[in-house]
Amino acid sequence: MARSPLTAACVLAALCSAVLRCSMAFLPGRAQQPLRHEAVLATASGAAAIASIPDGAEAFSFQGKEYFDIWFGIEPLAWAVAGFTVVAYGAILKNTALKYNKPVGKKPLKVGNFLGKDKENP
Repeated sequence: MARSPLTAACVLAALCSAVLRCSMAFLPGRAQQPLRHEAVLATASGAAAIASIPDGAEAFSFQGKEYFDIWFGIEPLAWAVAGFTVVAYGAILKNTALKYNKPVGKKPLKVGNFLGKDKENP
């Protein structure tokens, strides 16, 4: 495989980028205590994130019981049409393959004796 300077430069750039991104994980944290309003802000944002979890899972509550949307927000008719389409095209593809694939004999075709390159291309 031929090596090009462009490939080497791309690999070097990717390696440098990975080193720069991973080096941030080893920086020390803040030495001072967080202020009170930062703690309140963190608690409020955490509560908002927890409150949005059922919405992210497409869940809803009805009379105090939580239900999940098993259709992923897509109409059941669309699921039925998609399922029928997959099965129908699969059957069409299988039938076409069985119709047009011709079985190959058990022995390979004999086309002639071996000719060297010097005799084949004088």
